[in-house]
Amino acid sequence: MTALGSALAALLLIVPTAADPGWFWNEPHCDTVYGDGSVTITESDGATLAPTTGTLRPVTYAKVATLEEPNTLITIGKQAIQRSNDAGCSWQLLDKSPDDLSTYDVQPGPGDSAYVYSVNDQPIHRVHGAQVSTVAGPVDGGGLAALDARPGRLRAVADDGQLYDSSNDGVTWQRVGVPAARDLFLYDAVVDPRNPDHIVIGVMSDGVYVTYDGGRTWTRSRPVERVNAFSLAISPADPSKVWMEGYDRDRSTRFIWESTDGGLKFREVLDQSRADLINGNHMWASPADPDLLYFSYGTSFANYGADLYRFRPSTGELTKNHNRNDGIPSLAFNPADPKILYLGLAEER
Repeated sequence: MTALGSALAALLLIVPTAADPGWFWNEPHCDTVYGDGSVTITESDGATLAPTTGTLRPVTYAKVATLEEPNTLITIGKQAIQRSNDAGCSWQLLDKSPDDLSTYDVQPGPGDSAYVYSVNDQPIHRVHGAQVSTVAGPVDGGGLAALDARPGRLRAVADDGQLYDSSNDGVTWQRVGVPAARDLFLYDAVVDPRNPDHIVIGVMSDGVYVTYDGGRTWTRSRPVERVNAFSLAISPADPSKVWMEGYDRDRSTRFIWESTDGGLKFREVLDQSRADLINGNHMWASPADPDLLYFSYGTSFANYGADLYRFRPSTGELTKNHNRNDGIPSLAFNPADPKILYLGLAEER
């Protein structure tokens, strides 16, 4: 190889690609978050939260997501869709929705896009840069358990387990595959960030089902066939790692289970004697460490507040940090440094 060729090859090794947005992101350089109080920042797993200039109004369950676009985040709460362009230090209103967004979630898309969808209802709100538009979901009057957004395609998982694809940004939808079984009610679903044909769903009473071929065929996971599978998380660092939080009907006990084969088999890794497990703790998998899971518990009852748990399944190591908010319904990782966490907060009183 010539000297010029060697230099070019070395340059290619250090120049970041669009597939790794963390190269282009910054850490937030602020001691205070300028916003309505719905999102804060922690660098200590929740032990210390950055103060906010605003006070969160009831009743709000804020959801937050980091985008591929450098230093850009979207958050939703009550009827507001907001955006940050400075790694979460300040927030600006993009749009006011006529819908209460308490049951909605926000899913990052390619570039500066995001999609706001509900587990109970439609429509879908599309965020592209500073513009917000609205389209109907694939199921008339029905909600979505998950929405996956990639260049040129949206994939939705409906609350009965049927998959739908859209190639025109949600204007029209086409059925894909078949539901895992008849008369299913989905609590949650996760789509493999590396392979959109690998999907895991958690359902009422009947546990977990997994597909590797985009819903053409499904396998019922073992040995959790008699479990209410409330919450799921999949590791972006290693999608063979899947976690499920649910209620074992035979033993009347809640657990977090772990799968190391993409959701085909699960084993118990944590039970409710060690953590406050409810019917649907929110869970988030680290994008950098396949053996690191965060989950939360919170309630306004008796002014309890919220706990953020940090859990390492391989060793059982479990820590928690408490704050005075009524819950932590959302968590996002800073792409430049996943130890920096953005927390979407809840206020019920």
